[in-house]
Amino acid sequence: MSPLLARWARRANASPARAAIAAAALALALALALAGQAAGQPDPASAMRDLLARGYYNAAAQLEGPNLVQQRPDDPEAHYLYARAAWLTDDLSTARDELDTALALVGSPPAEYVHLNGLLRAAEGDAEGALRSLENAFLRSRDYQHGMDYGMIAWRDGRLETALAAYAATAETTRGQREPWPHLNRGRILARIGRTDEAVTAFETAIEVFERADPGGVRPPSAAYVEAFYRLGRLREAAGELARAEQDYKAARSIDPNYTPAIQALDALTRRLE
Repeated sequence: MSPLLARWARRANASPARAAIAAAALALALALALAGQAAGQPDPASAMRDLLARGYYNAAAQLEGPNLVQQRPDDPEAHYLYARAAWLTDDLSTARDELDTALALVGSPPAEYVHLNGLLRAAEGDAEGALRSLENAFLRSRDYQHGMDYGMIAWRDGRLETALAAYAATAETTRGQREPWPHLNRGRILARIGRTDEAVTAFETAIEVFERADPGGVRPPSAAYVEAFYRLGRLREAAGELARAEQDYKAARSIDPNYTPAIQALDALTRRLE
């Protein structure tokens, strides 16, 4: 899951139990950070990068980030890392302040800074500015996640052709050539606007990409892989291709026996065929 999606998921799933887990993770992350300092890390920002890479966002935002910018107030990278940690913990005000400081300190901002600026602009309601920044970041970096975020923000803003183009370009990145998600998202948009044949092709491509990248089932099935079969079934059922729809629903269910949409669709289709 991307950091952007993870951030929204945390908003929807907050609970006391999860808060307790987060507190434990924070304590563990602090111990890791202290251990890294004790080992004499040559780069003061390395502990911060390690926390972000491991997903210890609270520790990065609440502990390491403030310490880092205090130690290195004129280092744009220190402020960027703190801004990223703040963004990932929903502290938009701190994220904006720290990123603005980073941008003021750096001559030509790296693509990562521009990307984060785009995400913050989207959160602040500036869709136009967000898309300019996200497109700029992706064109410069050709980074898979940059492209996925560009497509997502365009999609959320109703700019479907822009989103389709963003996902198509993302599918051509090094990582994108192994990921089904860009194709799945293209299929979802195409189905929504009635371009059914293109949607079918996109879903089929999502399936092919996953199977080509993981022919031996080394990794757990991607949620995109399961959903692509389900959405193919929906399109084929709507087109009256009931036998093929049944096959697609069964494929989705066989990959993930707990995938509720496929279970419900298959049950409903079975009743139609009786």
